[in-house]
Amino acid sequence: MEDHVVTSALSEASPSPAPRREKRLVLRLLEAWRQARIDDLAPKAGSLGPADTGEDMPHVFTIELSDSAPPRFGFIGDAVRPRRFAADDKPLVEDCPHDCVLGHVSRYWKEIIERGVPVTRGGNGINDGKPVLYRGLMAPLVDEDGVICTIIGAANWRSVDA
Repeated sequence: MEDHVVTSALSEASPSPAPRREKRLVLRLLEAWRQARIDDLAPKAGSLGPADTGEDMPHVFTIELSDSAPPRFGFIGDAVRPRRFAADDKPLVEDCPHDCVLGHVSRYWKEIIERGVPVTRGGNGINDGKPVLYRGLMAPLVDEDGVICTIIGAANWRSVDA
């Protein structure tokens, strides 16, 4: 009679699989925003910034809000920066061209103030003179008094046939 050694795949130690990375940029930023919240309140402006978005940072932007001045971009990642804005520019939101992904997404900044929650937008648009399908998210960040003082956003796109 032959001895058979039975091995089980379950008995062999296997490393846990790495957590799957969410494919959608807007959902990754939304998750970072949710993780930065305290007690279901919007995160503080200092608790989430472009540097906290890792490899998504080129697609991230911030809008700085002030009672005494029009909203302006505080940060614009390289991937979403319109050609007419230099790397160190902090232009007014109203000066953003409407024929770029950043312009398509950022024009809804007032809705973030009114609703006080993250808002996603997407659709057909133009970027660098080419038709694209884009998606973006903007989310509020608050100051020490709980007033929205910054909006963090991210956007990406893909080219489409006209």
